[in-house]
Amino acid sequence: MPSQATRRPDSQRSGHSAKTKKYVKQTAHVEARRDGKPLIFGWGRHLSRTEKTRIQRRAVWSITIAVAVLIVGVIVGFWVNFTIIIPSQPITSVNGHAIPQSDYRKLLALKAQLLTNDLSGKHGLIVQSGDLQQQVAAQQKVIDNLNSQIDALNKKIKALPAGPSQQRTDLNNQLTDLKKQLSAAKTQHDSLNLQYQTLNSYTIPNEQQLYNQSQQGNDSAQWLQDDELIREWLAKQSPALQAQINPSASAVDRAVKDFANNFPSNSSYSKFLSADNVSDADVHTMMALKLRRDNMQNYEASLVTSPTYQVRSRAMTLDTKQKADNILQQLKQGADFAKLAKTNSLDTNSNSKGGDLGWLSRGQYAKNDASNVSAVVDNWIFDPRRTLNELSPVLSENGTYHIVQITAIDPSRSIDAPTLQSLKDNALTAWLLSQKAMPGVTVTSIDQSKLLDPNNMPPGLPASAPGSQGAPSGIPGGQGIPSGSAGQP
Repeated sequence: MPSQATRRPDSQRSGHSAKTKKYVKQTAHVEARRDGKPLIFGWGRHLSRTEKTRIQRRAVWSITIAVAVLIVGVIVGFWVNFTIIIPSQPITSVNGHAIPQSDYRKLLALKAQLLTNDLSGKHGLIVQSGDLQQQVAAQQKVIDNLNSQIDALNKKIKALPAGPSQQRTDLNNQLTDLKKQLSAAKTQHDSLNLQYQTLNSYTIPNEQQLYNQSQQGNDSAQWLQDDELIREWLAKQSPALQAQINPSASAVDRAVKDFANNFPSNSSYSKFLSADNVSDADVHTMMALKLRRDNMQNYEASLVTSPTYQVRSRAMTLDTKQKADNILQQLKQGADFAKLAKTNSLDTNSNSKGGDLGWLSRGQYAKNDASNVSAVVDNWIFDPRRTLNELSPVLSENGTYHIVQITAIDPSRSIDAPTLQSLKDNALTAWLLSQKAMPGVTVTSIDQSKLLDPNNMPPGLPASAPGSQGAPSGIPGGQGIPSGSAGQP
């Protein structure tokens, strides 16, 4: 049976189907598709590629910015710590007033350079030594020339006919005059040579021994402590006295100018500022401190006069507080001070004399008996409230214990010239020791870690004292002691 489906003739098929089919390849946009893959730690399957890319870019930028901020923060923090926090840390304190190590570093730089200039500067000791050497040599030539003239005159006189004559008289007069000139020349030569020998054998070597980190460091820290005490005391004084002690701006300027003009030939003020990392203002501030100290010494020295108030006393030095308390109790009960001193006192200079210290002026005991370390005993002896035969409590000083008794008081007693000069030279030290020994005054120990911190040390300052002969290699500009320093040129 024929099929009911009749095939359409080819001629009747659609023209569209007869055309050649063209296929266009299309790329699907999948940025918005979800691939189901996590972005991080299993999270992010629900995000499209576009969202994941955006998050990744933001994360990279955020991390980059955070790292940059961290680096800048570390740099700034290091700078703040190095230039502000650390320099502000105290190296010591006086009566609760902290002294920052930044001041210590600046003063140490100035003091070390001052010593360098004193030794090797244009007007320093080594240059002075060379000048003296030349003067001694020149004076020796004068002596040699005079000796030659005297020898020539003696030959002429010897060649004259025997007997008196006008020529002999003239020659003898010339000879007498030359001998006077020779005597004066020798005196001048010996004086110059003594100065030369003293300079090279003692002055220069002693100054060189001071050029080391420990000595200059301790001196600088102590100067800062002393200056705090001076300024605190000055604040309570009259305006006239303050003006006398505090240096004027012009005085500081002159001192800095002199300092800058005395650098060794191979250095300069600008090089010093750069190498030691200090400013001109820093130098002026520290120079003012030095001048204030100098002025205070001059003022205190002017107060040391003769005749002056003096006290005669006797003392015992004991090694333990218990022993001192026991002896003090015996003295209060009428025991003989001299006998107890001879038996118990550790002071070998006075125990054989029953503890008698002789007549003393203020500051004398601190210098001679306490080695300029403390003025506890000195302060008690010279308290104006002291009375005749008064007995002190147990006084602790320099790790030992002392009992003192007043035996005589003279309000106006003369001092011999050498002692007077010694007390004048020691006037500032005695005053400072007296201030430190007063009740309520607190001076903390110097922080040794900051004292010798390399960041505080001036370049070239040696750790230990250099040799005593010649300019030390650690001193910039050192030129050495002139040849012939061991003896007469």
